[in-house]
Amino acid sequence: ASAFAPLRSVGCRAKTDLRGGYDSTVGIDPSTPLQFFTTPDNTCPYAARSFIALKELGIPFETQEVSGRPKPDWYLKINPRGKVPAIKIPTEENAVVYESAIIVNIFATQSRLLNDHCDTVLTPAQFTFFMSKDPEKDEELSAGLEEALMVYLGMRSSWRRLVVPI
Repeated sequence: ASAFAPLRSVGCRAKTDLRGGYDSTVGIDPSTPLQFFTTPDNTCPYAARSFIALKELGIPFETQEVSGRPKPDWYLKINPRGKVPAIKIPTEENAVVYESAIIVNIFATQSRLLNDHCDTVLTPAQFTFFMSKDPEKDEELSAGLEEALMVYLGMRSSWRRLVVPI
């Protein structure tokens, strides 16, 4: 039996039923490049924790269901341990992260870093600039605000490339 179960033909390519097999080299939908591997119907509580975190943070992802014991060969190529949940982050190395606590921590940490910069650097620089009544300090405060904003945008851009590469 083939690892792929054709669902329907589309031109020369066939879509596959992800319960039976999956071509792990590409995602199905290029607008959601992060791949989330879970049990059928997301029945694993650890996978559910990761699924909820991804949804709550608004991170676009594509779900791939992994069934069977032992896990299918295509999945063991992605995650040699065969555990779910796992995510494949589309970087040059196609990083794979498994263990739900680590998955949740990665995204929560990135969000906390952005929030921390906003709270401790960007917002105070903005407040100081807008509340200043000293025209002689405008240029200096404007430069400080612009620098804080550029750092924030750079952090945000790096974060977005990690989860939604262009």
